[in-house]
Amino acid sequence: MKPRRHPRHAQLHLPPLDADQALTLVAILERTISAIWRAHGDPMSERLLSRARPLDADDQPDDYVDDGDPNASDDTLF
Repeated sequence: MKPRRHPRHAQLHLPPLDADQALTLVAILERTISAIWRAHGDPMSERLLSRARPLDADDQPDDYVDDGDPNASDDTLF
C-alpha cells in the first residue's frame, strides 16, 4: 500500500457530462450554495471573521493518515 500525501478529502465523482448537463449541474450547485448561505450565512460569516489568520499550508497536516481503507484514492488536493 502506497502512503498518501494528504488526508482524505471530499470528492464528487461524476460521469462524463455534455455541455447542457454540466450547465444544469452548475446551476444546481449555485442554488445549493445560495440556500446554505441564506440559512447559515450569519454564523458562517462570524466564524470566518473570527479566525486569527487564514488557513495556509502550515495548517494542513502533511503526515500520512491511515484511515484503514486500502482502496482509498491517493489523489492530491486541487
